[in-house]
Amino acid sequence: MDGESIISKAGISRIYAYGSTTANHEVKYIATIVYVDQYDEKNDEWGQIDAWVAEDENNYYLSTAKSLKVDRGYYYRAVSYTHLRAHETDQ
Repeated sequence: MDGESIISKAGISRIYAYGSTTANHEVKYIATIVYVDQYDEKNDEWGQIDAWVAEDENNYYLSTAKSLKVDRGYYYRAVSYTHLRAHETDQ
């Protein structure tokens, strides 16, 4: 299994966040969860500003992307997680 998260500038006050997952073979269920975080320099911590889930069945690849309006002057990151179910009995 392989996956990636990408974030890029998409214009003034806009970012583009992307997440994808590739399984080694077709699976019963595949999901990618993407979180977009904003960095708070004052408190030295990341805070979530958006999140979403993309799901599919009987596939080996899944990708999802979103364009977001954001405040200028901050750092942003995209983090994605994957959930796979190879068989009906897997949880």
